[in-house]
Amino acid sequence: MKFFRYHWKAIVWVVVICLGSLMPSSDIPSTSFLSKIPHFDKIAHFGLYFIFTLLLISGFMLQYPVEKGKSYLLGGLIAFSIGLSIEFLQSLMHLGRSGDFYDMIANSVGIVLALLLFKPLQRMVPWAL
Repeated sequence: MKFFRYHWKAIVWVVVICLGSLMPSSDIPSTSFLSKIPHFDKIAHFGLYFIFTLLLISGFMLQYPVEKGKSYLLGGLIAFSIGLSIEFLQSLMHLGRSGDFYDMIANSVGIVLALLLFKPLQRMVPWAL
């Protein structure tokens, strides 16, 4: 229960990621405005994993306030592992979706930038992180 207290935001966010990533592509609503943005899919992957990693780091910072390095390491590893797992599951589940190497790259860029920008963002918006 203590884990949930620190990580509830990241848990809710990963549920959103999983639902969006693992539902059949035919069930995803199409928005004409968003479909006109080049590579919107990759931008979405980047943003989802950027926010997910920030939430993970923030939760681990609260859980382990003395061990900041551990917070970054755990946040990055968990986000990367989940991103890789979801891309692998998409290939296995036959839901009209497939794992995409470039989605994994977009996820990873979001994760790395979150790791690099966590501290400056925390100073700018401490209430959010």
